[in-house]
Amino acid sequence: MHDQTPGDRPGPEHPYSRARLNDLVRRIEEALRSGDTALQSKLVLQSAELLTKRWSRLPPPDKPAFDALLVTLCGQIDTAARRAFAERLAPLRLGPPRTAQALARDASVAVAEPLLAGCSCLGDDFLAEVATSGGAGHRRAIASRPSLPPPLTDRLVRHGDGRVAVRLLDNPGARFSEAGFAGLIAHSERAEAVTLRLALRPDLPSPHRPRLLELTRQRASDALRADLGSDRDGAARLLAQATDTLARPLTEDRVARFRASLDVIGSRFTGPHRGPNASQLERWINLNRIEDGLAAIAHAAGLPLPMTVVAFDAPAPATLAAILRGLDHPWPVLKALLVRRFGETLSPAMADEIWTLHRRLRPGTARRLIRCAAMPMGCAAFLDEAEADDGASNGAGP
Repeated sequence: MHDQTPGDRPGPEHPYSRARLNDLVRRIEEALRSGDTALQSKLVLQSAELLTKRWSRLPPPDKPAFDALLVTLCGQIDTAARRAFAERLAPLRLGPPRTAQALARDASVAVAEPLLAGCSCLGDDFLAEVATSGGAGHRRAIASRPSLPPPLTDRLVRHGDGRVAVRLLDNPGARFSEAGFAGLIAHSERAEAVTLRLALRPDLPSPHRPRLLELTRQRASDALRADLGSDRDGAARLLAQATDTLARPLTEDRVARFRASLDVIGSRFTGPHRGPNASQLERWINLNRIEDGLAAIAHAAGLPLPMTVVAFDAPAPATLAAILRGLDHPWPVLKALLVRRFGETLSPAMADEIWTLHRRLRPGTARRLIRCAAMPMGCAAFLDEAEADDGASNGAGP
């Protein structure tokens, strides 16, 4: 190592002196010669501490040699140690370039991910190269970066799968070119999760929107026909009825009755717990807590509150039944809602019709029905469940 310049000379407050740095280099070289993997892993973490605190102050002539030494060391340690080192390197604005790039190319996604997802010292040209030559996990990690310019998203869309496309569309920092949007439309042909996310983007070129609506309708129609057998007219009627129902206007006075409940539900049920369980929801309904019940249903389904209320208010309950079926709630929950909505006017024939619909529709089919009906109003219902339905790779799932 070369001598430090006066401006680089550490003072008493600095954790690493020239002697300590030289000692670390000596021990790394000895560990490499010895083949002691435990010692090598320990020294990697000590090097990470040095880098996070002192890399920018190392004399420029010393950096390439230390960087090369770290590359050699990282090539001999185990995956857990490389991952720990990568996690310490990732926040650095300027780090050892060869080491950062070697770890970002690591065959183990667990090692590469922290750097690919957030390290600012990796340039767009390098990321584009990894997006082309790396694996699916590497591309998903890049797709999570806080800022992605169109040339890089173009590369990820072209070489990635549906999961990469979903990750990009869920990333507010990703920007797309015309070619990128065209590639995403191609992914949407195979992945329903991509279709729904694309439909929500205000920057999607308008010529693409009819194709998304067509795909959504085709998936819903195919699923309905599969569940209803040869009853093509019945499938078409359900689609038309749901579309008409959810598009109905609702007065502000009617919606206002539910807003307080929606605020409470939204703050209480977050993350994977999107709403109360079936028994709790049924209890609320039986206690005539309709505002809480419908607010919980709207929140869990990802539907606007007015759409959920108009489905409850509608004279025909098929759309309400589809929403509940999409949430995979059992028949007693739906029956409790029907009793509260229709009371004594709920005829045996209507109850039997809705029970048959509930029994024949799979939850995935019901979700596709409601998505199709809601999409013309700019809503992608059951968005979280779309990826579970098709794994972001197959639009013909249940």
